[in-house]
Amino acid sequence: MLPFTNTSRLNATLAAREKFEYLGTREIKYILQWTNKSLAPFNFMKEGNLAFVKNRCRFTNCYVTNDRKYLLNEFDFDAIAFNGRDMIKLGQSKMPQHRNPRQKYVFGAMESADNFPVCDERFDGFFNWTWTYKLDSDFRWGYITVYDLNGTVVGPAVDMKWEKEMRPISEDLKVKLSNKTKAAAWFVSHCSTKSRREDFVKEVQRELVPYNLTVDIYGRCGTLECKKSNKKLCFKLIENNYYFYFSLENSFAEDYVTEKLLNALENYAVPVVFGAANYSRFLPPGSYLDGRALGPKELARQMSEIIGNKTLYHDFFRWRNYYVYKETSSKEDICKLCEMLNDEEKMSQTSVWNDFRTWWNGARYKYNCKLSN
Repeated sequence: MLPFTNTSRLNATLAAREKFEYLGTREIKYILQWTNKSLAPFNFMKEGNLAFVKNRCRFTNCYVTNDRKYLLNEFDFDAIAFNGRDMIKLGQSKMPQHRNPRQKYVFGAMESADNFPVCDERFDGFFNWTWTYKLDSDFRWGYITVYDLNGTVVGPAVDMKWEKEMRPISEDLKVKLSNKTKAAAWFVSHCSTKSRREDFVKEVQRELVPYNLTVDIYGRCGTLECKKSNKKLCFKLIENNYYFYFSLENSFAEDYVTEKLLNALENYAVPVVFGAANYSRFLPPGSYLDGRALGPKELARQMSEIIGNKTLYHDFFRWRNYYVYKETSSKEDICKLCEMLNDEEKMSQTSVWNDFRTWWNGARYKYNCKLSN
């Protein structure tokens, strides 16, 4: 007998089950979104099995709902998902009151731990699976994916292995890069950030003055404009004109590297990065400048040196002979959740993140949790 509270729910579920059986899939796996369904990544999950069907996942027999009374008891769900952005709001009275040891409690997050720390000790030993941008999550919600030239996913990864000896770029690419005339661009609309990247750029601007170079800032935070409604034109500006693109994160967290990096990589500019990630997990050596590690003065000096030495600049693009970067498809990340729930071995394993707060908050744990208390 199905654990439903009323006839309409029972009928709807029987109809759904018939559809799943018709498709030849397994029994339904129920996922309860305990927190706000409208915030990423939960908004990608949709209602029912729509997201799994739409993305042509290997498994489509997972049913998503945010209705806590959809089943008779909350412990009848196969998984309960919690959004990292909402954890600070979850007092004891707002937590699940009953828990089935066979259930998987899933922590899902796209936003950085720096902006959304988890400080309450109750969450150590609370989650079974993690679904975040961090590379050692149980399954990853990513921003960028690295492929080899055969289309095979090769990264990013904690123990990323890059091609050691990269051959020089082609003459055609040298010609393409030869038309650049401006130092650096930065597209930005979020003007006040926890990482203080805006202050960093101001300092870089001052250090670039002696070299007669500048960072052109587009958007709300700068003096130049390139409308989001015409992204192709904006990206063409980078491709045609700029040696460097500033790919600066709004906060500092391990492995937090967003699609901002692609603005440089996909448009033939050298990325200047600024974050707390180990960028060797995401980028080959010699393909970027780490602004946070170098500091404004040394960064400005190296930018000037590289612009003045075409051979040196060309070397930053050797990676193109081996790799392709793309924005991670939500299909890959959404499908993984249902795959995990259909993996009998994974479901039967006892997996608990006992030291969750240390893992999630990372190096800025004490700083962020002191501010939060």
